[in-house]
Amino acid sequence: MLGIDPYVPGQSSAPGAARIFKLSANETPLGPSPRAREALRGFADRLQDYPDGAATALREAIGARHGLDPERIVCGNGSDEIIHLLATAYIGPGDEGIFTQHGFLVYRIAILAAGGVPIVADENNLTADVETILAKVGPKTKMVFIANPNNPTGTYLPFAEVKRLALSLPSHVLLVLDAAYAEYATRADYASGEALVSDSENVVMTRTFSKIYGLAGIRLGWGYAPLDVCGAINRIRGPFNTNGGAIAAGSRRWRIEAILQKRSPITRPGLPGLPVKFPRSGSRSRRVR
Repeated sequence: MLGIDPYVPGQSSAPGAARIFKLSANETPLGPSPRAREALRGFADRLQDYPDGAATALREAIGARHGLDPERIVCGNGSDEIIHLLATAYIGPGDEGIFTQHGFLVYRIAILAAGGVPIVADENNLTADVETILAKVGPKTKMVFIANPNNPTGTYLPFAEVKRLALSLPSHVLLVLDAAYAEYATRADYASGEALVSDSENVVMTRTFSKIYGLAGIRLGWGYAPLDVCGAINRIRGPFNTNGGAIAAGSRRWRIEAILQKRSPITRPGLPGLPVKFPRSGSRSRRVR
């Protein structure tokens, strides 16, 4: 356990700055919606109460928003927790978990914490490559993590490639689609993965309220998975792993279209001005626009 390098978040303060926003964590300076603020203020009168351990209202609200079965939704303390729970449930000592070269650092930590072996698949022009990932799959592989779109590269896999990867994996390997930045992807060939999860027994999608929703401070994420996977997670998660304030804010009737209409014109034009700088610059890849 002591051999695991801890996750190091970005700085929350800087000399001479009254307030900063961490671009490395994609914090939004726009803040949460007025409805989320209202819900949190109203929750202040119920701080003494334990939350609903099943986060029923939240799962139903998410299901209604995305057209998903609430019974196949699991909520947690950020999508990070869902990732850790998946690794704990499906990776044992000596098992392997695969992620790409510039994937989320939490994948490695979750695999190692479960006693597994992290396997890194090289990227092609800063983009996940299906053939390279499949070449890493072996008899000990239990899980493949794909951040789509990926941070910090800003690249993504078209849905056709994601589907090809899912169909090519052995049935005992769980594909985890980390779609934390799905709301920022507008290309016609992109999909976050709901339909693939609905039609598969070994695909999971994770999402977050931290990015475009501006709720990073209350830690709220969720996963959409086959019922068997949800059952495994629910057996090992904490009894109140989603706090009451997060449930209150996330359960409000979000006017998501209005949020996207207001925030997307502000955030998306800035993407081309933030090029990813690596030692090998000038590579061509599919980037989020």
